[in-house]
Order: sequence, then structure tokens, then C-alpha cells
Amino acid sequence: MCNSVAWFMFASRFGFAPSQARPVGPVPGKGALTVMETDNIPVGKGFDPAGFTAADVLAAGSFGHILGAGTILGLRALEQIP
Repeated sequence: MCNSVAWFMFASRFGFAPSQARPVGPVPGKGALTVMETDNIPVGKGFDPAGFTAADVLAAGSFGHILGAGTILGLRALEQIP
């Protein structure tokens, strides 16, 4: 189950699966590239520069669980796992 969820998270985060509309790359002044009051040095505030949102996490996790459940049920039907 963990592997199924991890694959969907990876695919969504790095653009191999559909996710929220977001910029292709980091946009200066937004996300992790927001400049704080520290001599104009870009300091991250905890935002994901690729725009991976909470909705993306929930969607990828749901699809991963569906894939994992299908794998488990399929292996049980084939009597490969008890």
C-alpha cells in the first residue's frame, strides 16, 4: 500500500500525473522564492515551489490507495497472498 501511494505522490509532484494547474517552474516572488527582509536573499517560507497543494496530496493519496487495494484484491484472487 505504501509503495502504491508513494508512486502516485512522486508522479503527481514531478508532473507525470495530472494535478492542480500550476506554473511550469518556480516563479520569483512566490512560493519558496519569496524574498524576506534579509538583505534580499531568497528564503523559503515552507511553500512548495512546484505548487503541489493539499488537494494534490489528497488526490494522489486516494488514487494510490485505490491502486493498492486493487493490487491486494487481485493477489488474493490469484491466491498469491493469504
